[in-house]
Amino acid sequence: MFYTALILLIAGVCILALELFVPSAGMLGVLAGCVIIASVVMAFMTSWYTGMIFLLVALLLVPVMLVAMIKIWPHTPIGKRLLADDQTLTDVLPQGDYYNRGDLAGKIGVAKTVMLPSGQVVIDGQKYDAVSDGFAVEAGDRVKVVSVKENRIYVQPCDDDDSQESADAGDTMDQPIEKFDLDSDSIDGLLES
Repeated sequence: MFYTALILLIAGVCILALELFVPSAGMLGVLAGCVIIASVVMAFMTSWYTGMIFLLVALLLVPVMLVAMIKIWPHTPIGKRLLADDQTLTDVLPQGDYYNRGDLAGKIGVAKTVMLPSGQVVIDGQKYDAVSDGFAVEAGDRVKVVSVKENRIYVQPCDDDDSQESADAGDTMDQPIEKFDLDSDSIDGLLES
């Protein structure tokens, strides 16, 4: 009976250690507890003195095993998979040209939707989701990208100076007629035709 109790105690400790490496949702831990309790009961059936020794060994060995498991577990394959290392923002943000929008700062675009505070803008023929930086923007209004933070585009309504800069670089139809330095006779001729 003594050897059976000893084998059960060793088996319980081994099953408890196996819980560290095999994901069992705690079932192996429960099984290990039952086996260790059975070994202590069998040791008490042998003699009171043997039962007390097995009980003290179990009461000392199980907490030591649990502390060791907590220390070792993060370094096991399961622990590494479940516990992620500290990651920086650049580690978790997606990579690629679509996500690198820092070059949009200072560009002029047009609001495609009403922005209260978020909506869509068109910049250089591309649609982007953007956030109005404190101002309501109507659809069709000119906007300027004031900043790009963590791939979020912040825009404000354009001033006249900004609109003039974009008109210089924009489509001919968007430019004011004064820019073409036409005299009044040629403007009247254009308007009549």
